[in-house]
Amino acid sequence: MSAAWIAFLLYAALAIGLGWRVQRRAADPATYWTAGRQLPGSAVGLSISAGFMSVSWSCVYAVQLFYWYGLGALWLITIPWLLSLWGIYLLAKRYHALPAFSQPEMVGQRFGPGARKAVALSLALVFLVWGGAEMYVAATLLAPGLGIPVPALIIIIGLIVGLYSALGGFGAVVATDKMQYVLVGLYILAMGWLALQGIRQLPDGWPEVHIAAAKSGQSWASLMSPGLAVIALTFIGYLPGWIFETDLWLRVQAARDVRAARRGVVIAGVSALLFVGLLPLVIGIAALGLFPLEGGVMPPIAGTEGDAIFAALVTRYAPAWLAVLVAVGLVAAAMSTIDTCVNVMALSIGYDLLNKGPAAASGARSRWATIAATAGTLLFALNTQSLWDIFYLSSGILTAAVAFPVAAIFIPKVRERGVAASSLAGLGGILLAYFLETYGPLKGWEPAWLAETGLGFILWGILAAAAGYLAGSRRAAAGRDQEA
Repeated sequence: MSAAWIAFLLYAALAIGLGWRVQRRAADPATYWTAGRQLPGSAVGLSISAGFMSVSWSCVYAVQLFYWYGLGALWLITIPWLLSLWGIYLLAKRYHALPAFSQPEMVGQRFGPGARKAVALSLALVFLVWGGAEMYVAATLLAPGLGIPVPALIIIIGLIVGLYSALGGFGAVVATDKMQYVLVGLYILAMGWLALQGIRQLPDGWPEVHIAAAKSGQSWASLMSPGLAVIALTFIGYLPGWIFETDLWLRVQAARDVRAARRGVVIAGVSALLFVGLLPLVIGIAALGLFPLEGGVMPPIAGTEGDAIFAALVTRYAPAWLAVLVAVGLVAAAMSTIDTCVNVMALSIGYDLLNKGPAAASGARSRWATIAATAGTLLFALNTQSLWDIFYLSSGILTAAVAFPVAAIFIPKVRERGVAASSLAGLGGILLAYFLETYGPLKGWEPAWLAETGLGFILWGILAAAAGYLAGSRRAAAGRDQEA
């Protein structure tokens, strides 16, 4: 058995052991979803950080964006993410005081069971997509070193995550997150070191300012390389959804008090600056010198979309012993996000869609919900490809179908039926617009500035949500008039 397999199996055994330990120590079965709401600030911060320090997001997608756009990629990932964490910090005092744990539960207490289920459905879909993307990317990067096909490794990863998540629930996710944070941090630092070692071997060293980023065609030093329309649509599509992103708020709600919640968000902010900002930036721009375009096309070693840069760094520059340690970090990075996505999806199904309350949703029903969520995530991972589409579509769903209902909890005079209708219309509208824009005639009907971005579906989804709220509110008002 190869050293990579030994490292992989040892890590898997440790994660499963932590899940079993959490299950054995849980005195109250209702804590399966909430971890007892007694997490200290350090646990909150490390858990939030481990969730976003993922293979698909900060390890592949962020580096890919800096390779595509140079410094301009800051507007597409780092800046909106830091602003989102700042928004969560400001709102933590209000939301942590609510007795509800999940976001759909919060919405349901104000606007009724229909709104709760509408939001839960959207969240289940978003985290199905995110978890599947993470499985796919992790298996693609790990499979060559382990010597097995990508689909087989997707299944193995799914089984491991499903087992320890089903055993310990949210507590197991948080417990493994602490370990995963350290391993993922070391992994990304190692990738940065390899990138700099490669740059030192180049005759010209660091890429000169005039060298164009891989996709924009502009200098990698340009701060506006993605274009104003893409930057604006990114902020519109990302910020509202990310500020109310449920996996982050689960950690905030699980904190023992507001002070612990805010301390955790600050820890996450520092981690984000380093692992979603500085290190991906250094690696992505270094990759322009290490893996330059060939006739204006990204070289095969960097992947068809620049999504194989980490694997290329390991292949070219990592000694054998480091390659094994990198494999462990890669596994940790994958599982830290996959288990979070599975947990949110299972929570949305077993706790909110079924709506049986903490006690009823805590035993066998909870574990079966986790197993079902893992299976769905695994199936999606077997049928996914583009991270650009995945992250913009799923974040757009959060903005169009989740952000307004959650924000409306503290907005007076918001109509109950309008909230439920808004969430359903936002979800349906953005999915329909995405497929019509990507595979149908919608792009030909849009203004050129919007069609060129490929992100028009975000605007159409938001408009659909607004129309849904107005229609639902008018229907409610009409019903009251008839009763009168």
